[in-house]
Amino acid sequence: MSSKIAIIITGLSLSACSFFHNPEISVTPNELSGKKVYFVDLDPKLRTSFNFNKVWSKLTRSRFRHYFRFLKYPHTIIGLYETWDHDFLVIENRKGKRFKMIFDPFLDNPPELPSYLLTMDVLNDAKAMIGKTIWLNDNWDEKGFITTAEYGFPRFDPVEVVDVVPFQNRHQDYPVWLKVKSRFGDIAQVRYNGEEGRVGVQDHYYTSNPLPKVWGKTMIQKVLRNKVEIEMTERQVRVSIGNPDEINHTSSRHGMSEQWVYGTELGKKIFYQFEYGKLMFINR
Repeated sequence: MSSKIAIIITGLSLSACSFFHNPEISVTPNELSGKKVYFVDLDPKLRTSFNFNKVWSKLTRSRFRHYFRFLKYPHTIIGLYETWDHDFLVIENRKGKRFKMIFDPFLDNPPELPSYLLTMDVLNDAKAMIGKTIWLNDNWDEKGFITTAEYGFPRFDPVEVVDVVPFQNRHQDYPVWLKVKSRFGDIAQVRYNGEEGRVGVQDHYYTSNPLPKVWGKTMIQKVLRNKVEIEMTERQVRVSIGNPDEINHTSSRHGMSEQWVYGTELGKKIFYQFEYGKLMFINR
């Protein structure tokens, strides 16, 4: 009799363990669902700054899967899996296997993916630039511009896009680079911009001539010296000193105006007031 009871108790225990280790998992679709993503190659310095091997695990397991095992093939975002203490982003590989990572969808709107995940949309947008001419800008930043050529690649130098390279060397910004060629045949890589003029992010390049002749020689020389003066256009200010850290919109009986804020990170803010696309006031 006692042996039968022991068998029953053991069976119940195993069933309970099975229940807790393999619960019914419900994945809720969100605005990211259906997107194709690639895990990109990582810069060695970036790999040492964070343990990327302890981020992703199988949907029904806690053991982590090494980062390199996600490379080469695309994955599809399925949605969110919610538990009492965490939200997880769930992806699926080409064989139908699902994986999860801790993910807080409320930190950013829309939710922002890890910097090492390259969406198919962004990759296709970058590929569409192959064969086009761009003008270099932020090429003193090694996180956004890489070359081993002796050629200096000066600012505003026109170059041709010849290829794209999925790669990440920082914890933010797009994980894909444009391979470019100078008019002398020298090769470099510049990080893909996405949309120009993003607030708080500097443009690595321009898709149209940043110093058009219609500005006149005097204005072009001021921009080249990073000067700003009243009645400059928004474009002239951006090319001269970069994109603002913040933009505040205000309305009055005179219409809509914008206040561009620079120096937020340095703690010494400078305010530039624009009306109808022209700089009207500077508050230092």
